[in-house]
Order: sequence, then structure tokens, then C-alpha cells
Amino acid sequence: MHSSPYESLLGRVKEASIVGSIGSTLHWDQETGMPAAGTGWRADQLAWVSSRAHAIISDAETGRLLEAAEGLAPAADSDQAVNLRWLRRDYERATRLPPKFVEECAHTEAMAQEAWREARAQSDFPKFAPFLEKLVNQARRRAAYLGNGGKAYDALLDLYEPGATSESVGLLFDSLAPRLQTLVAAAGDPSIPAPAPLPNGPYPAAAQERFNQKIAAAVGFDFASGRIDTSTHPFCTTLGPLDHRLTTRYDETDFTSSLYGVLHEAGHGMYEQGLDPHAYGLPCGSAISLGVHESQSRLWENHVGRKQAFWNHWYPWAVECFPQLAAVTPHALWRHANRVRRSFIRVEADEVTYDLHIILRFRLECALIGGELEARDIPSAWNTMFSELLGLEVRKDAEGCLQDVHWSGGGFGYFATYTLGNINAAHLMSAAGKNEPELGKALEAGNYAPLLNWLRTRVHQSGMRKLPAALIAAASGSPVTADAHLAHLEEKVSAYCAG
Repeated sequence: MHSSPYESLLGRVKEASIVGSIGSTLHWDQETGMPAAGTGWRADQLAWVSSRAHAIISDAETGRLLEAAEGLAPAADSDQAVNLRWLRRDYERATRLPPKFVEECAHTEAMAQEAWREARAQSDFPKFAPFLEKLVNQARRRAAYLGNGGKAYDALLDLYEPGATSESVGLLFDSLAPRLQTLVAAAGDPSIPAPAPLPNGPYPAAAQERFNQKIAAAVGFDFASGRIDTSTHPFCTTLGPLDHRLTTRYDETDFTSSLYGVLHEAGHGMYEQGLDPHAYGLPCGSAISLGVHESQSRLWENHVGRKQAFWNHWYPWAVECFPQLAAVTPHALWRHANRVRRSFIRVEADEVTYDLHIILRFRLECALIGGELEARDIPSAWNTMFSELLGLEVRKDAEGCLQDVHWSGGGFGYFATYTLGNINAAHLMSAAGKNEPELGKALEAGNYAPLLNWLRTRVHQSGMRKLPAALIAAASGSPVTADAHLAHLEEKVSAYCAG
């Protein structure tokens, strides 16, 4: 019995997905356990894997099968039509990228990851600068190869957020920045009492692991198909349809750092666990964008994990894991988790200042890819812009331009999706509260299933059937705006200032 062109095409996509998942496994190992001396060989491995996956997707036979399957004209709203639309996009992109370029980028990124880790540990930008220059050059070349008729940066942004442009995102961010700065200034009024510090540590990493694992399981992360490990920079990765890995890092003076890292990454993981495992690697079984992905992580981290109800419920477990917390109240823990203060590190920033960190990175990336800024000038440009947006003078590169892993992995175009995710998260949470009248009571009782089920049916199971803005609008019942996000932040600042 002969396979149809569509079935044969899916066979090739599955093969590319298997190769890609091997690459994901190698990346995960590099971040969590690989000895530094293995970097060179790992770079060779990842370069081969990337070139192999690219070869399968860009091969002329893939194009022939794609054209034949499209010629059968499946119904526009069918899974087959959805898959073909996005596979056509993937194929056209892949054929624009020379195979040697794909291999070169993968090799550079693997080597740059280790160089970044060393440079960050030593706060030594010059050690990373040669790699960053090469990465920026490759990003510019990628944008030129992909080209979409707009600005060069648009081609990179579209890799992570289909349909978005640097102009639309830039206008949104320009309107947000002054309103955020006003809120930060209000929260920083000297007359407002500062949150009481946590009782002295240590908060042992082993106890934090117990604490975080129980909470991650309670919100809905399935440990039968997932796990938590330690890395320099927290992340979530999917190695297969039933294999989802989270990482965090531990600070034994403040257990909430790892907690919110886990809640954030668990949000990503639960999105991945909510996709159709039988369609793994296909558009119908894939997340539509990182702005939607980030909406899930930011929703669980902030709209659930930073609420007073969360601390009221989990306080006894916190005291069991960290007995010194018996000296404080759940409200004190809430205030600590919601303290508003200008700080240097993005992943530890509070909700109110967080988007200013993203706006900085977005503006720098636009300038880098557009050629108005060179990689060697990043520290001075970063420090100047950081002072303008957040009012702090950066003291060392480790708390400045070296803090994030994204550029070392070639992730130019990624950062904007964090703030888009914040906007989407607030929009979804507002809609969920209106659609599910008993949701507040469920969250107070530590019952997170109603919220997760709402997200499963409204967001996760859609895969790539709708573009990001259309998906969030359909899930919530209204067009996406920043209004809910700003209202959420204003409510938070008001409660924080009230003590």
C-alpha cells in the first residue's frame, strides 16, 4: 500500500523532529551536567545535528511532497491544512539558509555558551566579546537570508512571534515605558515601609528542591513526564512528546528565587504537556509563539504564585521546609515576594520593573541588527540605557550585559516575547476570572485544576491553528491590549504601598 504525499511528508517531518530532539538533549546536557572540557566536541555534535535536521526539511523531496500534498486542497480548517501552511513556511525558510551557514551557527552557539558562562562568572565582557561579534554577524546574515520585506530585525522577531514587527512592538514598548516608570517611582516613595527581610538562612538547596517539587506538582506539572535540574540560567526544554525538563538555580539566602524560577518554567512545561503528544513535531502539536509561551510562565509565576492566597495556602509547607519562617506571617512572605525595587538582574526583577529590562534588550537588539550598534560597544550602550530606564548605575558586566544566556545561543529576536507574554497573561487571567466565577475560591484552596483546565482548552490544545493575537483574543473573548496588564500592576503597587 502506497503512502499519500501528505503521509510521506509527515514521515520526513517526524525524522527531522527526532533529529531536533537529539539536539535538544545535547543542549540540556550541556547546560546541566557536561564538563567544560567537552565543549568543543559538543559543538561538533550540535553542528552536525542542526545541519542534518536542516537537510531533511530543505531537501527537494520535501518540497515535492509538500507541493503534492497542497495540490489535494484539504479543507481550510482541517489539521492537515494547518500543518501544510506552517510546513510551507518552514520549508521556504530552510531553503533560504545555506547548509554551511546553519552548521556554522550551531557550532558558534555551542562554543559561545561556554565562553559566556566563564565570562559571566568573571564579569569579563572582553572574554565574550569575540563570540558576541560573531553571533551578531550571523544574526544579521540570517535576517538577510530570511528577509521578509520589512526591517532586518523583523525577520528574527518573526521566528519567535509570527506576525509581529519591530515597529508595532516598538510603539507598544514606547507607550509602556513611561507608565511603568511612574509606577516604579510610586512604589519607591521613601514613606512606604520596606518589606521585612526574610529570617536569616540558610535555606538549604535540598529543602528548596522539596518545597518547589511539591508546589510544581500541585499546580499541574506532571513529573511522570518531567523533572527539575540545576543550571546557570533557568530554562525549560522539551526533549520529546513525554519528556519535559525544567531547571532552576538556588540561593541559600532566599528560597523564593528558586521557587519563582520553578513556577515560571513549570508554566512553560505545562503548556508543552498540554499539546497533543501524537502531533509532536507538527504545527498542530506545537506552541504558536513565545509570546504565548511566556504568557503561561508569567501567569503561573505572577498571577498565581505572587498572590496573597498562594502564601496563605502554602505557608504551613514553607514552615515545614524552612522552620525559621515560623517567625513571620504569610502576609510578610507576600510582601517579600512582591517587593518593588530597581535591581540589576532581569530574572530576579519584580513585576513592576521587569518590563523595563525587556524594553532595554529589545532596543539594543534592534540597534545591533540594524547596524546602528556594534557588539563591542554593548557594555557602554547597556549601562547608559539601563540608567535612563531604571535609574541605576551598572557596576559590573555580570549584573549588566552578561547576565542573560540568550545572545550566546543566537537568540536575537526573543526578548520582546517576555513583555508580550506579560500582556497576554494578564489578559487571559482577567478573562478566566470572568468565565470561571469560582476560580478565586479554588485558588485560595490550592486547587489549580480549574485554571489549568481552562488554559488547556482555550490555549494549549489549539497548537498553531491560530496566530498569537487571534489565539489570545479567541481564548479571552476580546482583542488583546495592555490594559489588563497595566491594571494588574497598578493594583499590585497600590496594595504594596498600603503595606
